[in-house]
Amino acid sequence: MEELNKLKIMIKNKKGFTLIELLVVIAIIGLLSTLAVVSLNGARVKARDARRVSDISAIRTALEMYNGDKGTLWTQAATPTWATIGTTNLGAYLPAGLPTDPSISNNYDICIGTDNYLLHATLENDAAIGASGVVGALSGWTFTAAGTCLNAGGNLLVAFTCDAAKEFCLGDLSK
Repeated sequence: MEELNKLKIMIKNKKGFTLIELLVVIAIIGLLSTLAVVSLNGARVKARDARRVSDISAIRTALEMYNGDKGTLWTQAATPTWATIGTTNLGAYLPAGLPTDPSISNNYDICIGTDNYLLHATLENDAAIGASGVVGALSGWTFTAAGTCLNAGGNLLVAFTCDAAKEFCLGDLSK
């Protein structure tokens, strides 16, 4: 009977976790939270890239609808800017205005000639999108002085490399 009482007292006195048990639980929680943060960052990159592709597709659709309604691809101001492209020329087709890149380090680029155009975005993820959607041959396409290349930062005469893995281009170069 006395041994039973001692056993009951020992069981009553042992109410907490040992230090080892607590450290193991903390380590497991830390590992799981690290994995969650890493996968969340990857999802954010993919979401920004998906938005870039969607934005470029919306601009392309607006240009094609503008061309169908006006009979010409582009009515260019003397010194076009990113804002005038969105409000003056394509405003009815892009009610929210011309979209901008979700990161501050990149711009969307647009090159428009009399009969052809090219839209360009740089992706963060090394996706195999490449030159998807471009009509006509495209490899390091450079727009000449006959047209205007713009991005959100202003007028730019640029050479695109749309065949690279992180580049996404849409347009119609067949004319």
